[in-house]
Amino acid sequence: MEIIQKPVSAVSASIFSGGGVGDAGIEWGAGIPVIAACEIIPSRAELLRLNFPNTKVFEGDIWELKDKYINFLKTSLKDKRPWLITLSPPCQGMSANGAGRISSAIKNGTRPKEDERNRLVLPAIEVLEEIQPEWFILENVQRMENTIIRNENNDPENILDCLGRRMHPLGYTIRANILDFRDYGVPHHRRRLITIGCRNKKVVEACPPNKKIFRKGLSVLHPKPTHGTKGSKKWISISECIGHLAPLDAIKKLSEKKDPFHVIPKWNPKQYFWMSHTPEGKTAFDNMVCPSCNFKNSGTDIVECSKCGNELARPNIIKNGERRLIKGFKTSYKRMRINEPASTLTMNSGVISSDMKGHPTQNRVLSLKEILLLSTLEHKNWPSKYRFFKGAINHTNVAENKKLVREVIGESIPPLALSKIVKNLQKVEAI
Repeated sequence: MEIIQKPVSAVSASIFSGGGVGDAGIEWGAGIPVIAACEIIPSRAELLRLNFPNTKVFEGDIWELKDKYINFLKTSLKDKRPWLITLSPPCQGMSANGAGRISSAIKNGTRPKEDERNRLVLPAIEVLEEIQPEWFILENVQRMENTIIRNENNDPENILDCLGRRMHPLGYTIRANILDFRDYGVPHHRRRLITIGCRNKKVVEACPPNKKIFRKGLSVLHPKPTHGTKGSKKWISISECIGHLAPLDAIKKLSEKKDPFHVIPKWNPKQYFWMSHTPEGKTAFDNMVCPSCNFKNSGTDIVECSKCGNELARPNIIKNGERRLIKGFKTSYKRMRINEPASTLTMNSGVISSDMKGHPTQNRVLSLKEILLLSTLEHKNWPSKYRFFKGAINHTNVAENKKLVREVIGESIPPLALSKIVKNLQKVEAI
């Protein structure tokens, strides 16, 4: 592959677009038009079309669409290269949770050892090789730094090593750092591996290519933290971000009439009982004080009060006539802290048994409105005309699309974070 010597057009494109959440940070936040996007899930492709009407949306598998995607960029840009291409390949095969499930399935003989999702980076690299954007950003879980795939030669290779082997000869310098987006003004905790490549001559001279792409120390290509212990401002807390919203309750009040997005799922009486006795920042598994007699119990698996015999407010089930503690991670059935950033927003943000999903002070999980704010999809930086789900979800059909909102936000990079990363690239390039 030869180095393409062509001028650059101030546009961007995305692959594994995640419904366009990250693209919002690029186009709405950094003012760079997204002219092409590739998304395999139909509902998310429709989100892209609704929010970015001028973007060419390729709906389907990148393996099958990469040639059409490449041809579109070459044809539409004529003798120019895009300034930026962003890539957010599926992370389930790389994340700690995903790896655990896959490992269990392998032991049970129900899944092949290789997770094909990890290899989706290969057709994406082909796009980078053919188009050669001035910059590219690869976003994924931090575990990706150690992920081994079967490369284009069917040999095992670390993903970052594969990226460097194929992109360095084309004049790129590449650096990968782990960023926590709460350090950049995002009001929830989210750590991701951000890999940035650039072939701008001045940038490459200032930051020469190195075989070791991943570094613990922050590279010049990555923005400096603005919040938290490393920044000049405090982390943005749950209270600051969503404290103005009307209170809800997982049994008594599931929605707010004035805002169709301020809606939550209903809990069963057992869940409500466990969580109503769970203090802020704690898990229901730690509820050792009896709600009936206030006796403080001790023991690991105890679910009934040693003094009065009544049920403790600890997650339990009755099996074979015997009450037993539910097996699970001790971060499930857990509340967040009101004066800290929220925990990581995941696809299961509406499930209390998932990892740290309880509202800090109210008996419920976060509402759709709250995750929109905490994810920065709704943010003061965006012009008021931008409302991401305005076309896909309105006052009449919001109930049918709750899952879409939570899944899209749970899998995507916060747009405010990507906006700040892109703006930093613009600064680096201008030096």
